[in-house]
Amino acid sequence: MKTGSQIIIDLTGKTALVTGGTRGIGQSIGELFVKAGAKVILTGTREDEIKRLNESNACDQVSYKAVDFSEEKSTTLFLDWIKEQKKIDILVNNAGVNRINLNTDTSTDDYEYMNNINLKAPYLICREVSKLMKVNNFGRIVNITSIWSIITKPGRSLYTLCKWGLVGLTKTLSIELAENNILVNAVGPGFTLTELTASTNTPEEIKKIAEMIPIKRMAQPIEIAKLVLFLCSDLNSYLTGQNMIIDGGYSTV
Repeated sequence: MKTGSQIIIDLTGKTALVTGGTRGIGQSIGELFVKAGAKVILTGTREDEIKRLNESNACDQVSYKAVDFSEEKSTTLFLDWIKEQKKIDILVNNAGVNRINLNTDTSTDDYEYMNNINLKAPYLICREVSKLMKVNNFGRIVNITSIWSIITKPGRSLYTLCKWGLVGLTKTLSIELAENNILVNAVGPGFTLTELTASTNTPEEIKKIAEMIPIKRMAQPIEIAKLVLFLCSDLNSYLTGQNMIIDGGYSTV
């Protein structure tokens, strides 16, 4: 909506579901959605943390749900909850995990763990949420991929497999759901300075990674969230089926 010379993103009346929304990129996405007026449901894996967040939450626009997509029972209960909803206008599949190992050193357990969270869960959630969206003839879906959905490196075989699969799901759904006014896109972040990144890398290692990026720094989570916000807003009325890489130029060098 445009008022004078100012462009305003207004999600008032919209309900958004963001998986993996208690920290990092997912948390930033949720915060922007709330500022834009949406009702937001965020998921996390730790039941004690989710309970604390719900009890301490002073914003009636936000609620939290505990779900562990690596566990079949937890995922099934979450899908049952989705089926009970009257509408979900916006879906962001952000929850994801990574285990870095050469392919010869990976296990079937590694594959199942990463596939269940990174690919199977988004497939199942998209399947159920899109049914609600079709009834309401409106929807915006964003699947969070990675730079490893277009390039790869040693140790990323399972992660790349999942993220490339997620791109394929995104593109197919964009075709299947287009006639229902549902736009489906993916966003592929590059190196992003999340709590996890800061805790698993020394300042020297972070500096070394930053030097490999043309912009010479990692992204802030809010920068990824802003792109997701655009894709889910009324400003986006025609863009669908794309895997948008946001990596400061890293994948182009």
